[in-house]
Amino acid sequence: MSTLVSTEGLCKYFPIGRGIVRSKPIGWVRAVDGVSFSIDAGKTLGLVGESGSGKSTTGLLLLGLLEPSAGSIIFDGRPIDEFLKDNPKQFRRRVQVVFQNPFASLNPRMTVRDIVGRGMKLHGLAESEKELTEKVAALLVEVGLREEHLNRYPHEFSGGQRQRIAIARALALNPEFIVLDEPTSALDVSVQAQILNLLKKLQRLRGLTYLFISHNLAVVRHISNNVAVMYLGKIMESSPKGELFSQPLHPYTQALLSSIPKISFPPEDIETKVIEGDIPSPVSPPSGCPFNPRCRKAADICREIMPDFREVKAGHWVACHLV
Repeated sequence: MSTLVSTEGLCKYFPIGRGIVRSKPIGWVRAVDGVSFSIDAGKTLGLVGESGSGKSTTGLLLLGLLEPSAGSIIFDGRPIDEFLKDNPKQFRRRVQVVFQNPFASLNPRMTVRDIVGRGMKLHGLAESEKELTEKVAALLVEVGLREEHLNRYPHEFSGGQRQRIAIARALALNPEFIVLDEPTSALDVSVQAQILNLLKKLQRLRGLTYLFISHNLAVVRHISNNVAVMYLGKIMESSPKGELFSQPLHPYTQALLSSIPKISFPPEDIETKVIEGDIPSPVSPPSGCPFNPRCRKAADICREIMPDFREVKAGHWVACHLV
């Protein structure tokens, strides 16, 4: 299995400025801080963590919409900065995104035909208006909509239908890699399942590779092959899906998994590992392990030294002194 996307020591720091005319940085927001992972072609990496952990910023870096402060991103064997410098249009065709909120990501003044077909026009993928209409209609059918929806506007659709339109727009350029930034979080639970099953079907038929960003572990478990757990800009644990859910090693992962609601009859007395406190500020992260202020198992070494991200089993990586 070949690797399509990989990162090594990826960082993104945003300056905190003072002054209006000549703003000088007085600090840095460490949104992404030394992230390394890889995604095999045709597979899905689920990136999970609390709000503010750096998941969406990581996605924007992989899309080339933000420039890294340090580290590297390799796409199909080449650094993406080379792609963006030599042939940015080719990179945009091969890498697409589905955003979180379908109510905000679609232009309310454009018809579905124009929304989905705009990328095809810009990249010259249709020789005539008739061919463009036919290709957009075929995409709508592929994502579970109908040809009659071509000339309607976004406000005429439900949330699930709008997200299908957003998926059709992402597919319009026939990409290889799609960043899915919480694509189901704004939808009802029953609609979430439909969208997840659609994404899995499209992946199987088109050979797509996904980075699936979410805070919902149940959703990630349904769609991912591998899972990376992110906290305060760093990856705490990464492994194949089955092993991470059955044998979590990092205390943060254990606490996240224990917080998933469980329904049983008769009711069982299940201990829940509640994560106390709020996520620290990325402006002044704690010394040592970033999770140590909230970790019940934290030792002195956890407060002083950042643990290495190391492979403890085949394919199972963790950053914890206590493992």
